[in-house]
Amino acid sequence: MAEQGMRYTYDGTFEGYLCAVLAALRSGRVPASITDRRAYGPDDGAVNIVTSFSDAQYLFSTISARSSAEVQQMTADYFLTDSRCLEINLYKMIFCALKYGARIAEDYSSAMMNGIQMAIRDLYREAQSVLQELDFYMGEEASCVVIDPHNSVLPIIRKPVLNRRDIDDLIIYDKRHCLLLERCSGQNMLLDISDFPMPEFKDPVEAYNCLWPFVRDSRFDVRNIPGQKKSGSAIEPLWLKAS
Repeated sequence: MAEQGMRYTYDGTFEGYLCAVLAALRSGRVPASITDRRAYGPDDGAVNIVTSFSDAQYLFSTISARSSAEVQQMTADYFLTDSRCLEINLYKMIFCALKYGARIAEDYSSAMMNGIQMAIRDLYREAQSVLQELDFYMGEEASCVVIDPHNSVLPIIRKPVLNRRDIDDLIIYDKRHCLLLERCSGQNMLLDISDFPMPEFKDPVEAYNCLWPFVRDSRFDVRNIPGQKKSGSAIEPLWLKAS
């Protein structure tokens, strides 16, 4: 790789991250950092990348074309993990995938790739554990549960949860990542509600009483979350092929 380059910030979405990676790749220099500006605040010396769904789709498709669908899926999955140095490690993986192709997924001599594979295994292991332990509170109009996973598992457990036929309207709130999976009147959505100040709920009853009126009355603004399918974007990792 080339000498170290600029610091980049993105809007916290998967598409936004891909746009930051693309900007770094086009500069020909390894980024000094890529950070979520919502989580770390403004950085006066950084380049604030504007999210372009066409640019994100271009890079996402190129990863598959130059390496494999497996590496493309690893890119989407790893972004959901709570890994240390996630953005830089993922940048390096994408760079190597574009340069060396699919064989990087089987490079067992690489500590970085082994760490990425392990993080993805932990992500799916935690997702399965959370799915098995969901204990819904049955409210008058909907069911509710609050989770606090280390990794962002809601996109992964979304499909099996929505496939349940024993529950109609529901909300699952991930308080660590400020994500809300909701199904109301046959419609479902996975929302980033980090812009809405949420109290520390003592129990699912409090969560239900606070969150359900917003869901029922469509008062949450829809915001694109990491990997969220949105009009104009064709990025759809496997775990989004659900609804």
